Amino acid sequence: MNGFLNIDKPEGITSAEVVRVIKRVLHPKKIGYIGTLDPIATGVLPIGMGKATKLFPFLEKGDKAYEATLTLGSSTDTQDRTGKVIDSADPSGISEDAVREGLAAFEGEIEQLPPMFSAKKINGERLYKLAREGKVVERKAIKATIKDMTFISKEGPDVRFSVVVSTGAYVRTLCHDLGEKLGVHAHLKDLIRTRAGNFSIENSVKLAVLEEGGDEALEERLISLADGLDTLSKVVVVAHTSDRLQNGHSVGVSEIVSYEDVPGAVNIRIVNKRGKLIAIGTAEGLPIAGFPFTSIQPKKVLL
Repeated sequence: MNGFLNIDKPEGITSAEVVRVIKRVLHPKKIGYIGTLDPIATGVLPIGMGKATKLFPFLEKGDKAYEATLTLGSSTDTQDRTGKVIDSADPSGISEDAVREGLAAFEGEIEQLPPMFSAKKINGERLYKLAREGKVVERKAIKATIKDMTFISKEGPDVRFSVVVSTGAYVRTLCHDLGEKLGVHAHLKDLIRTRAGNFSIENSVKLAVLEEGGDEALEERLISLADGLDTLSKVVVVAHTSDRLQNGHSVGVSEIVSYEDVPGAVNIRIVNKRGKLIAIGTAEGLPIAGFPFTSIQPKKVLL
């Protein structure tokens, strides 16, 4: 079985547990997920099965969108509501305008210190495993890009906002750092991932629905390899191109039936006339014969 599932992860389980549920139902030879969601988080968790797992490098760097609720007045060792309170202050003097200004200050390229309770590896060990042992290790700040930060509401100490972040950014840390900037501390209360790359919450399926429906329900929701990468440009090629790709040869414009451009896309999907994805490649050379390239060099062949 080859393809993607757009799962709406429920609260209270890990991303790995979602994978175990699907393995129990479908028994795929290979399976994995893109972008870890913490147990308290819900929302979009893209799952890849079979050959789809080979395509993760083309999807992992996509932006992710969230709706978050933070609580002003206390910070925790996990930077979310599951942790132990380590600092507190009275947040009653923080106005909505102050929150708006604080959020705006984090837009753009920033630096974040990865939290100890995270899946990031240092010297081959997951930080959260070290944190559970009571260890704190030195971490280097990482660059992250924060886009489209939008204030939604403030009710008492709770602030709701939406945000789009680059890969590797931590919304928990964003909440923590905002609390420090406002001088009253803060932690993440709730988090919903509404989009991961081209996978959106509107097109997701709840894990419980798949469990109840069994393998038939899972197969009905399966997204093809080509559609799972629809943020990439696409070329449709003639039949004999498959043999050339298997031998590592590039695709010339004379072998292309049609071309669909996706602005900003670096890689190109190479599909046959039936819509089956056969390779991912990159454009090379100068524009020729109405195409913005001379040929496409394969990077990943899926035949």
